Amino acid sequence: FDAGWEIDVFGGTRRATEAASADIQVAEEDRNDVLISLVAEVARNYIDARGHQHRILIANENIASQKESVELTRSRFDAGLTTELDVSQAEAQLATTRSQIPVLQIQRKRSIHRLGVLLGQSPGSLLEELQAEKPIPSTPPDVPAGLPSELLRRRPDIRRNERQLAAATARIGVATADLFPRFSLTGTFGTQTHDMAYFLDNKSLFFSVGPSVSWPIFQGG
Repeated sequence: FDAGWEIDVFGGTRRATEAASADIQVAEEDRNDVLISLVAEVARNYIDARGHQHRILIANENIASQKESVELTRSRFDAGLTTELDVSQAEAQLATTRSQIPVLQIQRKRSIHRLGVLLGQSPGSLLEELQAEKPIPSTPPDVPAGLPSELLRRRPDIRRNERQLAAATARIGVATADLFPRFSLTGTFGTQTHDMAYFLDNKSLFFSVGPSVSWPIFQGG
């Protein structure tokens, strides 16, 4: 059994611990950054899905009113009060509005499929759940701004960069400590015998305890 304890005279071990702690915080801020991006994408695609749904509703209402307009224009044409061109224009406008419905439906389904993927589900798993019409979510009435410095601290990418700087600064201390000697206390304990019957006998035991010093004096610089 061997054991060793380095006396941290020049702070190299302390600085290495600080660097490791900063690396952990960098990983946490990376996770927070991904989480914020994920939440933003979920919100954006949900709003897009509800927006396309609302546009489909408006398009259907326009189709109903345009059908009445076409019938009215045809009646006026039959009565000799308008030209055939007016009828064709009304029918063309109706056909244009009808052609928008499939496009809006595809866009709506695309947003819902993205939502399913973002939530770790199959693309079409939310189609039935989001089938019912609901209003587009509204933004909060007031968004607290705070001081500019506080706004910067809310960003995970900036906090991550600050922790990366802290880790790099701590590693400077580790490299500086490597320029000086290291002092350690080491100990060894064991047993040695040619006969297992004397394995735990006092005469078979050995141990050593003592200090050690290491200094890389032959490395460049």
